[in-house]
Amino acid sequence: MKLSTRSRYGLRALIYIAKNQKEGSPVSVRRISEAEEIPLRYLERIMRILSQNKFVKAEVGAEGGYYINGDPREIKILDVVEALEGRTALVDCIVSPNKCKRVSRCETRPLWVEMTNKLRETLAKYTLYDFVKEEEKI
Repeated sequence: MKLSTRSRYGLRALIYIAKNQKEGSPVSVRRISEAEEIPLRYLERIMRILSQNKFVKAEVGAEGGYYINGDPREIKILDVVEALEGRTALVDCIVSPNKCKRVSRCETRPLWVEMTNKLRETLAKYTLYDFVKEEEKI
C-alpha cells in the first residue's frame, strides 16, 4: 500500500500549523505551501478537506489562515489519513467483502486482514502531538 501525496502533504501541513500557530494569528496556506514545498493549489484542496473534517479551523480575510481545531493530543493520525484517503485497507475485500466472489474461500485474506489491522493500529497509536513534540526535540 502506498499513501498518496494528499495524506503526506496533509500531515505535513497539520504539523506545520501546530508548530507555528500563535495565539490569535492563524497560519496562511501560502506560508505552509512555501515552507513545506507543497503546490499551493493542491494544498488549498487538502486544507478544505481537513477543514470539512474539523481538523482545522479557517479564518478568512487578508490576515486569514488556519488553526488546529482542538488539542493535537486528540487528533489521531489514522483519522487524518482516512479523511484524506478513505478507509485504510490493503485490499478492497477488507472494506467491501462483496467486491470479491472468492472472499469466503480466499487463502490469503487472513493475511490481508491482519496486515490491515496492524496498519490501522499503528496509525491510531500516533497523534498529531507526537510529531510536534518530536520536532521540538531537534
